[in-house]
Amino acid sequence: MSNKIRLMREVMMMTKVWIFLLLLIGVMSMEQAAAKQTGMENESVSFSTPKTLYFTGEKIWIDAAVLLGENPTTSQVLYAELVNRDSKSMGYVKMPLIDGKSFNYFQLKNDLPSDHYLLRVYTRISPYLDQELGIAQQFVTVINPSSPPTGGVGESNIRPTPPRAAGSFSKNQKITVPSSNNSGAKVQMGISLANPYLTSEQEQISSSRAYESLRKKDLVPELFGHIVEVNVPNAMQDATYFISVHGTQSALFTDIPNADGRVLVDVGGLKHWDRLIIQLEDGAEMPGIEVVLPLIETSFRPGFDFPKLSLEERDLPRLEQLLKASRVETYYSEEYLRDSMEVVVGFVADHSYNLDDYTRFDDVETVLREYVPSVMVRTRDKKKEFRLVDEAVKRMFDTNPLILVDAMPVFDSNLLASFNPKFMTRLEVLNREFYLNQRTYHGVLSWSSYENNFGLFPLAPSARFFDYYGLQPKIEMDLSQFSTPDQNQRYPDWRTVLYWGDDSAGLSAVQAPDLDGLFIFWTRTVDASGKAQVSRNFFSIVR
Repeated sequence: MSNKIRLMREVMMMTKVWIFLLLLIGVMSMEQAAAKQTGMENESVSFSTPKTLYFTGEKIWIDAAVLLGENPTTSQVLYAELVNRDSKSMGYVKMPLIDGKSFNYFQLKNDLPSDHYLLRVYTRISPYLDQELGIAQQFVTVINPSSPPTGGVGESNIRPTPPRAAGSFSKNQKITVPSSNNSGAKVQMGISLANPYLTSEQEQISSSRAYESLRKKDLVPELFGHIVEVNVPNAMQDATYFISVHGTQSALFTDIPNADGRVLVDVGGLKHWDRLIIQLEDGAEMPGIEVVLPLIETSFRPGFDFPKLSLEERDLPRLEQLLKASRVETYYSEEYLRDSMEVVVGFVADHSYNLDDYTRFDDVETVLREYVPSVMVRTRDKKKEFRLVDEAVKRMFDTNPLILVDAMPVFDSNLLASFNPKFMTRLEVLNREFYLNQRTYHGVLSWSSYENNFGLFPLAPSARFFDYYGLQPKIEMDLSQFSTPDQNQRYPDWRTVLYWGDDSAGLSAVQAPDLDGLFIFWTRTVDASGKAQVSRNFFSIVR
């Protein structure tokens, strides 16, 4: 029997060695990929939007590309951010990058004030490798029917001179546009309602023209997925911080702070989450702990021309019409790809229990006593504790296991013992040592709820909860729908975007909508030096 135990221990020791080697290989691979990405070649970011005039609640569709030299970037996350004239961020989204491309949207909040905003796009590292290539930006106009621009409506401000229409088309007529004389390579083109409040629309603004300074940060390449950064003031260097993310799936990560008091966790294949919880195992308070947003920090140049939005009383009837047009949603599909992280924390359970297959009891202690023989409930100093049977050596562990509820660590076993698991659907038990980064646990006791809401188990008083969103789902949309109206629709054809793409052949199918007014045909090209240029032609649609 002693030889068998000795053999098992040797196997477990070899397992630890292999785990260490695999982790070492993973770290080396990450460092090599990061070294490649931060070498001589820099990331170049570009994007386009179908129009520049929006109402709150609308989606700004974004078609973006990121190159690393002449090849698609290895970064996996792209950020789209909206900035006001005071250089304050008004919101951002994380968009998945697949082979250097991303097609997604920025949802405008309903409480945004009416104004012009700077929409900018970048990766986690592109601005710091090359500020000019790594940040792409342009102005957009947002109208909030409930919040007029500063100064209200009716002020006699200087407004852009309306461009002259080169021609006109009537309802349902095929639209013909002039061919581009620019010899550069076409990047994007589109036909949309002209923005009367913004001159030089669809113009990409250079970073050197816009920014006086960019706050430097360490390069943190996102080669596998989003990296969560946590700032821990007065951090204890040997303390383990537990970071769990929760959404369509949940996952647990642990780390210790570096010398600067930062904790960096690569969420990797997990994409769809909206909550984040941070805890210390000993239940200690974490004063001042904060999640660091993955955004750049800039200040505008004193002479940078950030246009002022001016509305007048005569604009209101037209804006009411356009507001109705904005509520006609474009057809698209959101593809929630299955997260590559298949299990909560990466273990294969020795025993699994679908709780609905058993008698329901009013507390966790009774559940474990009645039909989970590999878990014992003990009382120590008048508090309940759990002891798991070690399947490897057939003896009882002497400390609590790692206890999880929807991947959220639970350190108060006494509270869990008296909790009613009526909203729990599954229990998984690992009856052997479990290694999570630098920590070793005497087994795992993992509970899963029906709604992935912790089964209403209370959050620990010292835990910190953050509303923190993951990547937006992958979007699939047929861009040809902009060219012609839906033949089965029962509402007027009030399309404000008539074409958006990079194939000039698609322009032959463009059909005029019922919506009258001034429209723009824009083409963005790139010359041999890499400088973007925009050509604009205007025409009217009349009733």
